[in-house]
Amino acid sequence: MEYAPTPLHDVDFEPLTLEEARLHLRLDTVGSPPTHPDDEIVSALLVAVREHAEYYTAQAFARQSYKLALDEFPSDGVVSLGTWPVLSVDSVVYSDSDGNQQTLSIGGYYLNNNRKPAVMVLASGAAWPVTASDQAAVTVTFTAGRTDDLSPNPQPTPKSAKQAMLLLLGHLYENREAVTLDERYELPLGVAALLQNHRIAMGL
Repeated sequence: MEYAPTPLHDVDFEPLTLEEARLHLRLDTVGSPPTHPDDEIVSALLVAVREHAEYYTAQAFARQSYKLALDEFPSDGVVSLGTWPVLSVDSVVYSDSDGNQQTLSIGGYYLNNNRKPAVMVLASGAAWPVTASDQAAVTVTFTAGRTDDLSPNPQPTPKSAKQAMLLLLGHLYENREAVTLDERYELPLGVAALLQNHRIAMGL
C-alpha cells in the first residue's frame, strides 16, 4: 500500500505575498512598516487558499519537505511521489527483512520530474531491497514546490494558478461564514476553471 505524501513542516515561502493579497483585497495600510488590522486574517487565508490549490491540482505550489510511506518497494520499480514539481529526493529509509532500519544508497534510484506526478525510478541494474512485512516499511523524504524565490527560477508559479488563489482569497475574505441567514455562498467558478489545466491527479 502507498500513502499520500505528508508535509513535514511549515513552507519556505507562500506563492502569494501579503503585499499582493492587500492589493487584491484593496486594503489600505498605515505606519512603517505598513500594516493593516486584518493582516493576521489575510495571512491565514493565504495558507488556506494555497492548500486548496495544492489539494485540487496535486501540485506543490509552496516549497517544503514531504514524507511518503509505502508498505514495500513496488515490483515495477517506479514510486509515484504524488505531486509535482519535485526538487529532490532527500532520503529513502526502509526496514530490512530483519527489522533493522537502513538507508538506500542514492545510486540505487533517480528522480524523474518529467512525469506528473513525479516518480522515483529504480536505477538500471539495481534492485529494491527486501523489506520487513510491516506497514509503512519504506519512508521516502523529498522536497517539492515552486522555485519563485530562487535564481534561476526553473519552476515558477503559473500566473493562472496565482490568479485562482487570489479569487479564492477574495471570496473567503468577504464571506467568512459558510452560511449566512439569507444566502449560501459557493466557491467562484473561476477558481476551478483557472486551476483545471494544472490538475495532474484527483488531489493529494
